Amino acid sequence: MTTEHRKSPRRKIKSIQRIGTWGNLKYHHLLECGHTEIRARASAAPKLACAWCLRVENKKDELLALAPGLTQSDENFDEMFIKQLDNESRVRAEIAKRLQVPIDAIDVTIDEISGIRAARIFFSPSDVSRMSGQ
Repeated sequence: MTTEHRKSPRRKIKSIQRIGTWGNLKYHHLLECGHTEIRARASAAPKLACAWCLRVENKKDELLALAPGLTQSDENFDEMFIKQLDNESRVRAEIAKRLQVPIDAIDVTIDEISGIRAARIFFSPSDVSRMSGQ
């Protein structure tokens, strides 16, 4: 453990997963914040220090600079992300309906600033023959 863990916020442990083989065993602790702490032993305590939360807090300004659409006041990032995913799924559904192809065959790329950047559609051989009339 580094000194970084001493300053880190404590988070509840959601689950512990044992990964590896004998002699190379690690315990992955999934925390309530969504981060994973990897330790040599499973924690018996209900809470664990999350070093990733501390790193994110320390690098917050740099992370916000990487996402130009966000500002310090955008506390509802999750809501914005869900809204973009909802927009992407609506676009995929509309394209699938108009072209009469499965929704899984459509890949939409969305940009935070300008919205939709591109859509890729994969046609199966049966879709191609149906559309071309052969």
